Amino acid sequence: MSLFWEPRWVRKKLIVDGIEVITCVDEVTKLILCPICENIDEFCPEGRQTSKVRENLLTFFTSRDLVYHLRSHKYLKKFKFKVEKYEEAEEVEEEGEEEE
Repeated sequence: MSLFWEPRWVRKKLIVDGIEVITCVDEVTKLILCPICENIDEFCPEGRQTSKVRENLLTFFTSRDLVYHLRSHKYLKKFKFKVEKYEEAEEVEEEGEEEE
């Protein structure tokens, strides 16, 4: 029995509700990294698999949990980006303009 976790990080594209996220997924446990909180180039460089582990690593069990977490980033002032669905992209932009 192993007393430590040795992940196998692989870069994958996840699509949830029309939102595409490129991030690292552990092939052993299926845990998902936040691509904003963690440097995915460090954990899963393109075309390679790594087993890097760090304390306080922010991971999620489902891609839907990751998307909810990514939406919370838009309220942080140091990050500026939009999280929107492809089908509703025009509607979201119009609503944002009216509010300003």
